[in-house]
Amino acid sequence: MSFKIPKSFKLMGRTIEVEYNEKLDDSTGAFGRVLFRKNKVILQPSTDSVGIHHTSIEESFLHELVHWIFFMLSEDKDLGSNEKLVDGIAALLHQALTTMEYLNE
Repeated sequence: MSFKIPKSFKLMGRTIEVEYNEKLDDSTGAFGRVLFRKNKVILQPSTDSVGIHHTSIEESFLHELVHWIFFMLSEDKDLGSNEKLVDGIAALLHQALTTMEYLNE
């Protein structure tokens, strides 16, 4: 099961836009990036030249969301720079979001 990537979300009243950029992998070697000054998350979509499984795109989105959460908590220098921690939280969030069973179903 998967979840939808949002076009935007809010943290502490700030609206963060989510965009796809087909050149992101070519320019940074990453599948996602945060632009704090522009209130954005940039994601590499799957293309003919850069085939990415939807799970990797979802995990990349969650990885960038965790960076945003640490930034908003003013923990971006300490916790947010710990890529192992950010990856771990993103992977756990992904598993929880994609395996949820709902009470009213």
